[in-house]
Amino acid sequence: MMNRLVKRLLVGLCFGLVAVTLAVAVGEAGSPRQEGPVRTDCQECHESVVTHWETSAHGQAAADPIFQEAWNEAGNPPECLSCHTTNYDPETGTWETDGIACSVCHSSQTGPHPETAMPTDPSARMCGTCHIDTHSEWSESAHGEGELTCVRCHNPHTTDLKTGSMQDLCTTCHNEEGHFYGYTGHAQQGLQCTDCHLRISDSPVGEGHGKRVHTFYVDLETCTQCHGEEMHFPLMNGEEAGATDTMWPAYNPTSSEACENDEVLPINEEPVPPPAQPLNYLVVAAVGIGFGMAITPVAESWFRRRSTKDQG
Repeated sequence: MMNRLVKRLLVGLCFGLVAVTLAVAVGEAGSPRQEGPVRTDCQECHESVVTHWETSAHGQAAADPIFQEAWNEAGNPPECLSCHTTNYDPETGTWETDGIACSVCHSSQTGPHPETAMPTDPSARMCGTCHIDTHSEWSESAHGEGELTCVRCHNPHTTDLKTGSMQDLCTTCHNEEGHFYGYTGHAQQGLQCTDCHLRISDSPVGEGHGKRVHTFYVDLETCTQCHGEEMHFPLMNGEEAGATDTMWPAYNPTSSEACENDEVLPINEEPVPPPAQPLNYLVVAAVGIGFGMAITPVAESWFRRRSTKDQG
């Protein structure tokens, strides 16, 4: 009796070992492979995101020639490095890496990654730690009052807009205004929303180096730069002005789904499958052992009948 039990257990262990080996092989085949040396940084999984970041304004914050020229002319003030490098230490004058690296926005982990999500701060307050003037202007705007944060319009990995152009971005939410604006004199002259609502600042560069005024207000000074009338009214009817429905979006008051999404999506990033958990392999092994022990009596019976038949 004991010999049979031992025999069944050994056969079950063999089946369990085979099952686990196959599970590991299948898991490895489905996992993305990294050519060359194994990397332990973000690029190991988020290669596309890191590639875009490296050439972005955040990635080039320290190496940018415009910054370097202005910084040298100012006498290399060390306080600039707190926003143009990562983890700058004013006491030692050292920093972790040039530019604004992943760890600035993706803070310390609460557990092993990618098993647990990497904490991310997508708030406008986070952006405002460096873009001080821009954040102050935004806070006073209707966007700020409506809590339309920076990442609604800007992709923090590329530092580009989330759509191909400013005009497309504005009409994603302001569809009605964008449609009727297409029939105005401004539109016929090729002016975009941002020429008036996000005008280029003529003030000296302040903290955060914002080029455009993010209050989104249109004041008298904005208008009088060109004229003092006919800002949002058609010069003539749409056909005479040459307006077409293809120039500007059709009026669709339900097309503002993108306005309700703060999520920052990676660019062209392949989904990374979650790593296999040890418990999964234990389950596979248990199933294999159980199958092996269950099939052992059947196999023994078959072999005995086969042996008796051959002897007879």
